[in-house]
Amino acid sequence: MSIYDDMLSEEKYLKKYKLHRNPFDKISAESMTAAEIVKMHVVTAADKKIASNLSTILNGGSATVALIGEYGSGKSIRASSIIETLKRKKALVFYTKLPGGTPGIVTYALFESVCIPLMDNEDVPEELRNYAEKLWEHYRGIASLPDAKFKPFQAGKDLAKLFKKISANNLLSGLIIDEFEEIIEASIQREIRKTFEILREYLSHAVGIPGHITVICSTPNAWASLKEIHPAVATRVHVEIEFKPVSDKIAIKIIQKRLAAFRPEDPNNLSPFDESIISKVNKEYATGNPRMLLLVLRSILDVTAQNNLKKVDLPSVEGGVEFAREKLKDAQSERIKQILTPKMRDILECIISEKGGGPVVGTSLSDELGMDQGNLSRYLNQMAALNFLNKHRDGRIVSFEIKPELKLIFAEELGLIEDEK
Repeated sequence: MSIYDDMLSEEKYLKKYKLHRNPFDKISAESMTAAEIVKMHVVTAADKKIASNLSTILNGGSATVALIGEYGSGKSIRASSIIETLKRKKALVFYTKLPGGTPGIVTYALFESVCIPLMDNEDVPEELRNYAEKLWEHYRGIASLPDAKFKPFQAGKDLAKLFKKISANNLLSGLIIDEFEEIIEASIQREIRKTFEILREYLSHAVGIPGHITVICSTPNAWASLKEIHPAVATRVHVEIEFKPVSDKIAIKIIQKRLAAFRPEDPNNLSPFDESIISKVNKEYATGNPRMLLLVLRSILDVTAQNNLKKVDLPSVEGGVEFAREKLKDAQSERIKQILTPKMRDILECIISEKGGGPVVGTSLSDELGMDQGNLSRYLNQMAALNFLNKHRDGRIVSFEIKPELKLIFAEELGLIEDEK
């Protein structure tokens, strides 16, 4: 007998729900196998668009796709599945998370992610491996090259030329660029423009390469910044797929598939949850974000099981939310940081500092913010769609209020925490 025996026996606490472990433990794409993703994924219209573009390149065409969504919205799961699909079709797939910093650092990361795997791949023609090695020798020292000697347009062309050579060898290929937002968040404006020039030239010359796809994963805020700073890059992307907050209907399907993966004998059973509980958590705590939904439900299930309840009740929801509060707060903060534009920040700061969080009518903010009513209404409605604001209608009067559970998080993000205290 050891001090851990009783604790280990507690792992059986989910057996009352016919579950051998918590189905919400694995939240990120990195923690899941390809088979688990297939079992648990809920297919949406976005997936059909992705499949259509994959079909295009598998049939000899080319495609450039931007997956745009907030933290935890499902971009990485789609990117992972795109990679898996292409590999099964014997394609050469290259994945990179672009770092912030100088254009040289970004260029180094791009060529490293493509050239080194090619050089090490004995299944590709020797000519192609040699060409990749030649490029790598040229670009491996790029990060230390003086700005005056760096030619971003040439780097973009050279990267596209490499994929043209892959295509000329009758090989399919894909370049997956993840965490695109890092370029913007960790670089200064002048460097961002040069980095975008690399991407512009690459995309300009990659268009039309038979059997090649480029996938860029970005947050909405970073993508909006790209369009503002260098719209020529965005116009070279064929398809933009945006992942918006999930509806209650989709949230219920997500939970149903998760439970079914661990309880295959009863695939339609939501127990110990019910639709009203899932809808409540999705609306009030997860605000339509799939990762936050799973994070909260993981804790709620633990609390329900530990209290030996047959079904999740409201006290279990509250206990689970409290248990998950710090992680939920971190996830919400990350999401908010990625989404908020400067104009949104100005509006929220005014609502918190001057209006106590609301409710407020748009016309009362227009003069204080120096914004015309049309633009202000557009931002307010956008933030309501993102589940940042509650929207109330009384006849013709529409008012907005910061969601109570997000008020403190917004105050901290905007540097207003002292005002809140």
